[in-house]
Amino acid sequence: MTPEQPPQADAGHGTILVMGATGTVGGEIARQLSRSGVQFRVGVRRPETFPELAGAAPVRFDAADPSSYGALDGVDRLFLLWPPGTDVRRDVLPVIDQAAARGVRQVVFLSILGAERIRVVPHRRVEEHLERSGLDWVFLRASYFMQNLSGVHRDDIRLRREIFLPAGGGRTSFVDVRDVAAVAVRALLTGEGQAAHNLTGGEALRYDEVASIFSVTLGQRVEYTNPSPWHFVQQSRARGVATPFALFMLAEYTVARLGLAGEVTGEVQTLLGRPPIRLRQFAEDFREAWL
Repeated sequence: MTPEQPPQADAGHGTILVMGATGTVGGEIARQLSRSGVQFRVGVRRPETFPELAGAAPVRFDAADPSSYGALDGVDRLFLLWPPGTDVRRDVLPVIDQAAARGVRQVVFLSILGAERIRVVPHRRVEEHLERSGLDWVFLRASYFMQNLSGVHRDDIRLRREIFLPAGGGRTSFVDVRDVAAVAVRALLTGEGQAAHNLTGGEALRYDEVASIFSVTLGQRVEYTNPSPWHFVQQSRARGVATPFALFMLAEYTVARLGLAGEVTGEVQTLLGRPPIRLRQFAEDFREAWL
């Protein structure tokens, strides 16, 4: 298998359901599964609005609505995530219970780097529930996504040419969602189980270094402003960010500020047979997003 080719699906395994297929990670997993040639389901709130995608069958699935759990019937493998700001006990753990009851065999769960150490994060509660579920599980413990810079922080860079977040001088081992999705697809297609993968990029950067990369890529100076935690939350709210999500981001950046987000692992290279995507490449690939 070359790095550009997805692994072959195990013929002994059945249907895949991708949760969150309208989002950043779930959407990329769906696109990569489509390129692999397999048939799969995408669980979305409004299947009639899901864009046509080869191999994908949209089905109604809303983790907060138990009446939609019939989408799990006939499913063998599930990609699961925790939507930030939702109630884990209400919106995620019941999905695991229903998956086990309805015959799902494997769950691939999008977690965060260090979840096994930071036991108070919601992701660890999901991991522990999966460990007790009797299901095969794969934890994708991912570092901070590069795509957050083209998502939630896009307008800061595009309109104000600033990176506005309170990470101090801490380093972050950014990972590209395309790499995380490739590892997820590998797990789903091969039927892997009882595995936890710590997924990072190949370098740990300070945010002033990130700003320098964007300055070169965009041909205009981008500044890392490093606000205080209080100012970050207040300004984020003023810019339309919901308070719970602003606090969630603050917690993430506090980890970086404390010097705890810079771990670099070699698992992407080991699992995919190629180096992880670098931030400079990401910025070049998505340059139009900030123009």
